[in-house]
Amino acid sequence: MKFYDLNIRGQNFNNDLKLIQEAHKFGWNHLNLNYSPDYFNKALDYKDDLLNKAFNNDNSLTKSLDADFEVSMGINISNPKNPNEVRKVVNKFRNKTQYLSCLGGDLKINRAICENNRIDVLSRPYYKRHDSGMNHVLAKLAVKNNVAIELCFRDILNQHLKYRANVIASFKEILKFHRKFQFPLILTTDTKYIYDVRSTRDIVALFKAIGFTNEEIYNGFYKYPKEILDFNKDRKNMIIQGVKVVEGATDFTEVHKKEDTTIDFDDLFEDDIEDDDIDEKFDEEYLDLEDINDLDNLDNLFEDIEGDFDE
Repeated sequence: MKFYDLNIRGQNFNNDLKLIQEAHKFGWNHLNLNYSPDYFNKALDYKDDLLNKAFNNDNSLTKSLDADFEVSMGINISNPKNPNEVRKVVNKFRNKTQYLSCLGGDLKINRAICENNRIDVLSRPYYKRHDSGMNHVLAKLAVKNNVAIELCFRDILNQHLKYRANVIASFKEILKFHRKFQFPLILTTDTKYIYDVRSTRDIVALFKAIGFTNEEIYNGFYKYPKEILDFNKDRKNMIIQGVKVVEGATDFTEVHKKEDTTIDFDDLFEDDIEDDDIDEKFDEEYLDLEDINDLDNLDNLFEDIEGDFDE
């Protein structure tokens, strides 16, 4: 399984480089560096240099990046004052980035985000609240406009006592809404410094302890994040939602081939069970039968029942 983290706090060249190297060392496969709208253009200017230095690292103490390791850059609208401010930023940057999220908390902001299909993610709707910041109305709007809801691991990591308990309770409530209404639910770390980085195994264990299933963890760290990024790559070709221009295709079937994505979620994060062990266990239970002739008697019983039915 690949792990996508769509919320890494981008700040400056040196800190971003350290975060990329540290997160890769702990098992992450795709990182999205989030910046404020004011800093985003500057980050794009040094993106190529950042990736070159990260992938061509000559430091023997740092693990070199894999060829399939990916880094993207997005925008997070933090602490918006009102819905109008959110709309202005969306209009300005929507066509310049593959990822656009907005920090929630205020119910008016939460609703404005869920109503806007040009925003990818409502981040932390529970922010500075005593409840989850979600209800059935917002859940239905998120489904309708394909807006993902984001839960951040850092909110648990850096909080204590009552506030941490409130955050976990909010996670569980949002999870219930997700299971009922099926809006996209993504899981992120909101990593700001290298000391916030945790391994993928540790984070999976925490979300399992909260009550997430293997399938929900898989969707939150891979399926939904990948769908968001892939959708936004084709956004410029979208005529309306669900209809896009496909260049070079001569037949609809050329672009409508579905891959087999069947996944055994029960064994996704577990050690594989050997077939020989299963066969051995079956043989032991089979040999424990007291009277093997009971199987013959059972066949005769079925024959008698069938005879009575025919008569």
